[in-house]
Amino acid sequence: MPTLLPTAYLLFDNTAASREGWALFDCGPDPEGRPQIRLQREDAPEDREPPFASDRDAWAHVVARARAGSALHRDALDAVDGAERMLVEAACGAW
Repeated sequence: MPTLLPTAYLLFDNTAASREGWALFDCGPDPEGRPQIRLQREDAPEDREPPFASDRDAWAHVVARARAGSALHRDALDAVDGAERMLVEAACGAW
C-alpha cells in the first residue's frame, strides 16, 4: 500500500522555498510506513551556488524566518515529520 503524504506537505510552496536554496523532500516511508518529510538545503541549484553549507544552516534560516512571522517558513516547519521536527528543535530551538 502506498504511503499517504501529509496534506501540509502536498500544499507546501516548494517553489518559493527553492528560490531561497532549501526545500521539503519526501524521503520515502520509515520502517513503520510513515512518510519521512525532511527540510534540506538544495545541494545543486541550477542557477547559483548553494546558499547553505549544510542542512543545519538551512534549518537555522527557516527557524529564524518562522520566528519573524513568515508563513512560508512556519508552514515548512509544520509539514516536516515528527523525527525531523525534533532534530530541528534540538539544533535551533523552538519557534
